[in-house]
Amino acid sequence: MPYDLPRIPLPTGASSADLARLPAAIRRQALFSARLNTLGPLAQIGADIKGILDGNKSASEARRDIRQALAEAGYQPPAGEEGGLLDHTSRRRLDLILQQNVRAARGYGKWAADMDPDRLDLWPAQELVRVFARRVPRGTWRQRWAEAGGKLYGGRMIALKTSPVWTNISRFQQPYPPYDFGSGMGVVDIDRDEAVKLGLLKETETLTPEPAPFPDMAEARLPDLASMPALRDAILRAMGGNARFVDGVLSLLGDA
Repeated sequence: MPYDLPRIPLPTGASSADLARLPAAIRRQALFSARLNTLGPLAQIGADIKGILDGNKSASEARRDIRQALAEAGYQPPAGEEGGLLDHTSRRRLDLILQQNVRAARGYGKWAADMDPDRLDLWPAQELVRVFARRVPRGTWRQRWAEAGGKLYGGRMIALKTSPVWTNISRFQQPYPPYDFGSGMGVVDIDRDEAVKLGLLKETETLTPEPAPFPDMAEARLPDLASMPALRDAILRAMGGNARFVDGVLSLLGDA
């Protein structure tokens, strides 16, 4: 299954909160990092993500190449933020960018494979578990699970793969991990016998695979975008004429 990588660099000075309001199709087709308004480093980030996924580049090599691209572009970290998360040359920021995008690509690849009818029949459910240790775990996932409509089974967070709970727990509104920035949570498969025993589905029940979470054309009402002209113009430029913003509605055509 090919990985679904971001394809179009989107230089922007927008914050993470602003970018999170973009429709899923824009976020899928664009590669951006909050407050990085330079094309060259973004293109390098995209190439390095692909290199890591293809097994041709290590994370340390990717960090080196991105720092070089930033230096060549004349990038300067915000005053007082040198070495911190807001500094695109810092290891913390670069690891966050690389790990989030690599995990998202792999998460999408697994999710798409799981929607194969035969595989979905054999492994119809999954459990939310910790797959990466964290120095300070969030500790709020069970609450978040419950608020997203999930049920606990002996304290375990389990749901059918077609359940909306997976999108509901995601900060990015996508049904696969990572579900938040820097999250160490992931999923493991639950086979049909266990899913039936837990009452998640009947023995003869067949699940209908979910459609791709990103439509060929997206349309979203984003009146706030009118007050962010720099972000609006950056999107329209990056999408090469395949995006429109009219009367507070942002539309994206599928051939971008």
